Amino acid sequence: MKSPFLPVILVLAWTRAVAADPAPPALTPCIECHGVTGVAAKAGVPHIDGQHGQYMQDSLRAFANESRKSSTGAHKGLSRDVMNAVVGHYAAQKISRPRPATDPAQVARGEGIYNNRCADCHMDAGRQSDKDAPIMAGQDVDYLARQIIAFRKGDRRFPTMMDDAYRGLSEADLLAVAHFFAAQDPLAPAAGAKAKRRK
Repeated sequence: MKSPFLPVILVLAWTRAVAADPAPPALTPCIECHGVTGVAAKAGVPHIDGQHGQYMQDSLRAFANESRKSSTGAHKGLSRDVMNAVVGHYAAQKISRPRPATDPAQVARGEGIYNNRCADCHMDAGRQSDKDAPIMAGQDVDYLARQIIAFRKGDRRFPTMMDDAYRGLSEADLLAVAHFFAAQDPLAPAAGAKAKRRK
C-alpha cells in the first residue's frame, strides 16, 4: 500500500535539495571567487552581479584564448555552452554590491576626471554602459586599481576609445577614478531622464 504522505515527502526532499544547492552546475568553477549571486567572495575580485552580458562574454573568450591574463585556472577550458550559462546566470542577477571603503578626497577628484573622460561609455556614474563597457558602479576598488595598472603596463588591451580616455592621465588620476566608481550606489536614481536603470 502506498503511503498518502509519499508525494509530500518527495516534494519536501526536492525543495531542501534545491535550497542546499541553488547554483547551476556550470557555475561550479566560478562560485569560489564570485559566489552564487555574483557578489565577490574574496577581496580584489570583481563583482559580476548584473554585469553587462556582452562584456562578460568578451572577457571569458579573452581568458580562454589567453589574450587577457587570468589569476586563476578556472577560466581555462570552458566550453561555449558553459560560458553562455555562466554569463546568462550572472547577468540576470539583481545588483546587490556591498559599499566598499573609499577615500572621499579621491572620489571628488575622480568625479571631475570621470565627467571629462569616462562618461560617454560608462554613463550615469558607471551604473550604465555603452559600447560593451562594463558596469562600474559599486565595483571592488582594489580590483579596479589592479586593472588600471594592467592597462598601463599593457597586460590588458585597450578597448575602443579607452586609450584616448587614458591619454595624459597619471596613475594617481586613474586611482581617483577607481575610487569614484567604487563609491557609487549601483541602484541610485538615474541622474538624467535618458538614463536607464538596471534591475
